[in-house]
Amino acid sequence: MKSILIIGTRDGGKSTTITEICKMLKPTKVYSLNFAEKKLKPADVKDIYNNTFVIEVKGKLILVVAGAPTEQRITLKAIIEICIEINIEISFLIVAKRTSERIKGFNTVEDINQFSKLIHTERVNPIELTDKNDLGSFKQNQLWKNRIEKLTKIVEENI
Repeated sequence: MKSILIIGTRDGGKSTTITEICKMLKPTKVYSLNFAEKKLKPADVKDIYNNTFVIEVKGKLILVVAGAPTEQRITLKAIIEICIEINIEISFLIVAKRTSERIKGFNTVEDINQFSKLIHTERVNPIELTDKNDLGSFKQNQLWKNRIEKLTKIVEENI
């Protein structure tokens, strides 16, 4: 299994970046992963934000940890173990991580390396609004477009 890691500060654009990557991948199926019930629940690509999801792209399952494990209060290792327990065969990981993990027992990079080959790490920062009156205007910024295209291409080439 291969993986990419998106690193950023709180409200730094990690989840928004991952949401957009998932939209660009055009998944055929989207599920949210319910940790307590240890089951997948049908979802929509527009739901991907600050939680954990499984998407199907080209017949492969991708584990999408759009909310940093510390923000979700569950380690990546525990998330992957739930997937294994319920027989979800993950082919690729897209994982968000806070710049610094200050909660004891959390080491997302170590967890990634235990289960996969980390092929790319992207440090993200918020992108400026092109129109101060339009909160979504950052998506018109060329830096944003370049980020999403680059990361989507990495995923597509490795699933």
